[in-house]
Amino acid sequence: MTDRIDLGGLTFDEGFFLLRDAGRTHGPYSPGEDAPGGYRHVFTYAGSRRTIKEAALELIGRARDKVFVASYLLGETDLLEALYAAARRLRGGVYVISELSGQSLRRRLAELEDEQDPDDAARIQRKHFAELTRRGIAVRGRPDCHAKFVVVDDRFALISSANLDTNGLNRIGENGVVVDEPAEVDRIARFFVRLWHSCSYEMPPGSATYSVQRREPEPSSCRVPLPEKPPGPGVIWTHDDERFILDHLHDVIDQARNSILLATFSLNGLVDRPELLLGPLERAMRRRPLQVDLLCRGRNNMAAHRADATALADLGVRVHADSLNHAKGVIADGGRGALFSANFDAAHGLLDGVETGVRLDGRTALDEAVRYFTHAMAEADLSFARRPTQKEMNSRLAAGWRKPWPFGTTLRIDCAESAWREFSADVKRPPVLYTRERGGRLLLHAGEAVWELSEPRDRGTWRLTPLQGGSSPGAGALLGNWLSRPRTRGTGDPEARGICPAVLERR
Repeated sequence: MTDRIDLGGLTFDEGFFLLRDAGRTHGPYSPGEDAPGGYRHVFTYAGSRRTIKEAALELIGRARDKVFVASYLLGETDLLEALYAAARRLRGGVYVISELSGQSLRRRLAELEDEQDPDDAARIQRKHFAELTRRGIAVRGRPDCHAKFVVVDDRFALISSANLDTNGLNRIGENGVVVDEPAEVDRIARFFVRLWHSCSYEMPPGSATYSVQRREPEPSSCRVPLPEKPPGPGVIWTHDDERFILDHLHDVIDQARNSILLATFSLNGLVDRPELLLGPLERAMRRRPLQVDLLCRGRNNMAAHRADATALADLGVRVHADSLNHAKGVIADGGRGALFSANFDAAHGLLDGVETGVRLDGRTALDEAVRYFTHAMAEADLSFARRPTQKEMNSRLAAGWRKPWPFGTTLRIDCAESAWREFSADVKRPPVLYTRERGGRLLLHAGEAVWELSEPRDRGTWRLTPLQGGSSPGAGALLGNWLSRPRTRGTGDPEARGICPAVLERR
């Protein structure tokens, strides 16, 4: 008689981001023709032209009076050199608002799950800011400022989702617009002045070291004209109780007749605050048949992100995931929409913090944004699986620490009847994880228990025994720990770790 347990067939009751195809790469994006009209679409995409960078360098290079810069991160080499040159040419006249709170900066960097250590990245950022002030550039900080824009001489503006750092200008997926509509450039310039006065940190001018001082925010006498109603092309933002990005998100969704395209880097808090996105989408989809597509970053390391993606998928939204996306926006029927810096986030972006964007109804720039997002979704290297199996998770989970199961698909097991019953109870639901210790010991983590699998010495039969005296957080908590802290390395870490998809047969 054979007792059989198929671990690979166990199904998770939540969603995860999986690799779409082995070795898949992003095909280059080719933009359409530029068109006049006050707004020009710009982008960053892997292996393609980098028109956000081109636009930023062009605008800063043509400055004759002043340059305003807002960016959460700042540090791309060519961009920094352009700012240094502008400060020399203008004898000052360059003003930068960024993140200067070290604790907040490190926390945000850690969430990105990029290869660079967040402590190293934070040190590099501090070095860049010290050099800015040494070169005569005025730098102030607002920890909640996530906006990314450049204004030159009150004549031209660049508003996008891209931080002015190496990733944002050269590698990850971003888009935005160059604005030369006089009234809208004036609006965003005034918005910068208001932010400048409200900053709570500053760096002493001329300092050669990273030295941040607290300052008392002050009211600004610079009046910022509010966005027009009804909505038309123009600048929008989030600031204090001015939640125009959220208003426009709802307006675009409400007007949709056939399709809605959504894009974000992260999702956070939408399940707890359904009025932000889930509720408006559900009402719109109930009124008429709508195709709703979401492009987001595949962030398995953030449980809230996966929970919100799961809720959207359950609503009928087609979730497209990519390892490089950082672009944001909402577009209905290809003709109404906005691009912005805000994530679909209940904690930062839609309700509070500082964000900027542009409504683009009827403009060629919006047509180009549709082309960009369509390409990005078609070329996305990840997919979202609502209820993946252990087998799928073993081979396709998008996590750098995951090592595929190194042994056979079917293992013959030798163990006592009582132990087999106990093990069967532990593995009723996923995850069932494995670790291979540096000394060679192979462990299975299931439920709250840990089991040792001793490699076969004869007749190809493995010995399965419960691990006695060991403490375990439980398989679910262990998987959560692996996902949320992928960089953790230490002497106690296993040599390999992953999801076990094997079929176990007890003879």
